[in-house]
Amino acid sequence: MHYDERYTPYIEMTGLLPFVQLVSRSTPNLNAAAVTTLIDRWRPETHSFHLRTGEMTVTLQDVSMITALPIEGKPLCMSTDSEGWRQQMEALIGMSPQEPEVEDGGKKDRIPAGATFTWIAANFAHCPEDADDEVIQRYARVYMWYVISRTIFADGTGKNAPWMWLKALTVFDNKFSWGSAALAYLYRQLDDACGRTIKDGGVGGCMLLLSVWSWERLPIGRPKSSQWNTWDDHGNSVRQPTWAYKWDLVSEVASEVNLLYKQYTNEMDSLTPEQVRLFQS
Repeated sequence: MHYDERYTPYIEMTGLLPFVQLVSRSTPNLNAAAVTTLIDRWRPETHSFHLRTGEMTVTLQDVSMITALPIEGKPLCMSTDSEGWRQQMEALIGMSPQEPEVEDGGKKDRIPAGATFTWIAANFAHCPEDADDEVIQRYARVYMWYVISRTIFADGTGKNAPWMWLKALTVFDNKFSWGSAALAYLYRQLDDACGRTIKDGGVGGCMLLLSVWSWERLPIGRPKSSQWNTWDDHGNSVRQPTWAYKWDLVSEVASEVNLLYKQYTNEMDSLTPEQVRLFQS
């Protein structure tokens, strides 16, 4: 999805501009073995990682520092009722995905309320050059929907953008606490993942947040930060880089995942307080 500077004033109204700029540039590759090792130590009873050195968890301060998502404002409490979602989507962005055709006698599969990322990219990848303000707002809204569904509220499948997150963008200046919602959603995803309740064994939530938090706090699975691309804030103080900028480009993980998982598990089991405190200081 191409970022168009004409979207900026509308994205800024939502409070999502610093985060959108961060993930629109690039995001480091996920180290699956390191994330799995960390999730193995998550406990839903306390919403924290139980390590040999004690308990640790991602906090709202971490969310603010790493992602710059707003942590103050109204709670993002969206209804999961999807009755009439196609009509509502068409009223908001001008179109909705077609209902799948079912052959005579065939069984109609349950279709999730929302759209696939491929459908969004096919229809809204580039805002027309001669677009008026109403069309630009529509494309900006869809762009934010695409981004937050793939990053903040990722469901682990990487296929669909739920309708309710687009509905949350109906009014740009709702002043939602996106950071609080991101943290709560990550906690729930970790709860499910550590108990292996997800069918495919995946994990959702903001993996950029979890990865950078882990790299900053723990020496296990931490890549080498190779360089930083030039950051353009366009003269806007809101668009300053976040804590995640130092991990803009990192070294690739070349080893086999299962071998790395065993290595990281051993390192986690032998973690000392000095290793954690030394990096925090």
